[in-house]
Amino acid sequence: MIQKVTPLAILATNQMKKKKQFVSVAIYLRGDELSPDHVSKLLGVQPSRCQKKGEFKLGSTRFIAKIGVWTLGARSNSRSISELVEELFQKIGNPPVRLDGIEGVEDAYLDIFVPLSQRGKMDETLEFALTKSQIAKLGQLGLSACFTVT
Repeated sequence: MIQKVTPLAILATNQMKKKKQFVSVAIYLRGDELSPDHVSKLLGVQPSRCQKKGEFKLGSTRFIAKIGVWTLGARSNSRSISELVEELFQKIGNPPVRLDGIEGVEDAYLDIFVPLSQRGKMDETLEFALTKSQIAKLGQLGLSACFTVT
């Protein structure tokens, strides 16, 4: 029997059994010449995390950043991936340029991270979907997608 997955059915199977599943979703902009201040000013939103090449990494006085990074993220133990993606899209709004077209950006992507192995089990099933409008919005923003399930 084929089970229909609704657009908001971005849930790990264990969530359907009422267990909580941590998920993290983030927009990453990366580049050697990326200026986090320029990106924030252009987009009108402050990042969750950022670093500039050649400066100390966030929270470190020992490690120097090898690349510039601007990140806008959302995470949850109870909300679906689709809801988190929608939250990021609302925060980013309609920027004046595609994110992959911002000066200094060499790589622009949406990262979806689900750590299934946090309980030592790898026999769980992850089932998720993005809506058609979310997939279209990724293209409009110039973002590729990266999925990590460990």
